Amino acid sequence: MKARTILTAAAAVLLLAAGCAREKRCRCAVRDNSKVRVITIESGNCEDILDYRHHEALDSLKVDTLLCTDYEFDIDKND
Repeated sequence: MKARTILTAAAAVLLLAAGCAREKRCRCAVRDNSKVRVITIESGNCEDILDYRHHEALDSLKVDTLLCTDYEFDIDKND
């Protein structure tokens, strides 16, 4: 009985670890703009993404301020 309890606890820990390690797709809205960016992260929270740094065509660094969530939009659902 004790071995079964330990095995069940170990399985629960493995499932929890696997769930935390999954990639997340974050939907990020650019402040003062209609752009929405979808960013995939390996760990952490989407709400922690505050800015997006990228280079434009003229190789100038641009920083967009973002508001991110992991909430699934209706357009993401496959009906």
